[in-house]
Amino acid sequence: MKKIRRDEKRDCVRATLRAEVHCAVIDECEAMKEDQDDRLDRFVVQPIKRSAHVEEEKYAAGGGFDPNLIDFLIQIEDKLDRVLKLLASHEKNDENVFIGQGVDIGGGGMRMLCDTALKLGQILKISFRIFRYPVVSLQVFGKVVRVNPVQNEGKQGYEAAVEFLNLHEDYKEWIITYVFRRQRESIRGKRNSKNA
Repeated sequence: MKKIRRDEKRDCVRATLRAEVHCAVIDECEAMKEDQDDRLDRFVVQPIKRSAHVEEEKYAAGGGFDPNLIDFLIQIEDKLDRVLKLLASHEKNDENVFIGQGVDIGGGGMRMLCDTALKLGQILKISFRIFRYPVVSLQVFGKVVRVNPVQNEGKQGYEAAVEFLNLHEDYKEWIITYVFRRQRESIRGKRNSKNA
């Protein structure tokens, strides 16, 4: 029997992701060029503290930032996104840029719902927010490995599975931390419903 490393087990664990996912279809050359940039400087995140046992207290709400300031900045970001969408709607529609809805995520990839018919092997530049406290917005590259047509709110949509490409180790740690936090919340919710 093949022995599976501990890190490989962590990559396979998944959790629901209810977040808006901004995507752009790009070619491999563009992905390689952007991957060489220092992407970690683009987002407000706290550094990951690696240890044998990840404790929830290390990622406590607020985590060194003022929660009111974080709320304010998130509201500004959301408003700017809306303004940009309105401006973009007046321009020519770009089929290579779209917004989807996250379904689930793990250390190796994610699934999302979208209105765009993606093709197997396409490379996507994906931006999404996984944590509100502390604020963690990620920009990753992924390859479309599966596309299934689905009915989404009465209209034709697609469920796409994306495998992450060259995922930075800190990004992977944030995603895995998110997955385990969601699982703990689910377990607590089940316990509380049994006790009620």
